[in-house]
Amino acid sequence: MPSIEKKIIAIGGGGFTHQADESLDQFVVDQSKKTNNKIGFLATASNDDKKKISLFYKRFENTESELSHFNLTSDVNGFSEWILNKDIVYIGGGNTKFMLEIWKNNMLEIIFKKAYESGIILSGVSAGAVCWFEWILSDSVSPGFKPLKGINLISGSCTPHSSNIERINQFQQDIKNGKLPHGIAIDDGVAVVFIDGKPTEVYSARNNHEAYFLDKNNKINLKDYIKNYE
Repeated sequence: MPSIEKKIIAIGGGGFTHQADESLDQFVVDQSKKTNNKIGFLATASNDDKKKISLFYKRFENTESELSHFNLTSDVNGFSEWILNKDIVYIGGGNTKFMLEIWKNNMLEIIFKKAYESGIILSGVSAGAVCWFEWILSDSVSPGFKPLKGINLISGSCTPHSSNIERINQFQQDIKNGKLPHGIAIDDGVAVVFIDGKPTEVYSARNNHEAYFLDKNNKINLKDYIKNYE
């Protein structure tokens, strides 16, 4: 019996919740082998913001997909049944620390791991991109950018919005100083596909926006890293 492919798609910024880079949303859907996907949206990081939830339905309403969302800030009962019935789960951006506290206080990381290992595609933007990693460089632990522990479905660290010079410089410094392990920085408008915890593809909806692999000594374009180092 073939092993189940475990897939995560991390988007640095953009997509339907930012009302930009529509091709990023299509890129996520195209990762599924189905045409009529069951897509679930979680807006926990924005405190289940009604506008973001509305944008989700508006973006995918004319597709063949079956759409639903789950308000984890209200109630977590029934979440396991909901998520395990999906083909794709999309996590919106917002306050990463707030979202992870809800997940961890309710032991939802166990459910996310079960979904991941069953082959459900996990995806998201900003907070929803970095939450899957062992470590995160986040601006939700004020002031400035600080390390934050993720749910460790992917080893190493990650930061979104790395087209922001201050953020990428802090990320590079924290890796160099050993505050964070090796990691991946993802610019706005860029999506990275991870299969079984390893980056396998980079898609950019914006010119000159990229993703990078960083360790203590190097900053390498992630496309080159995938080609030469994996």
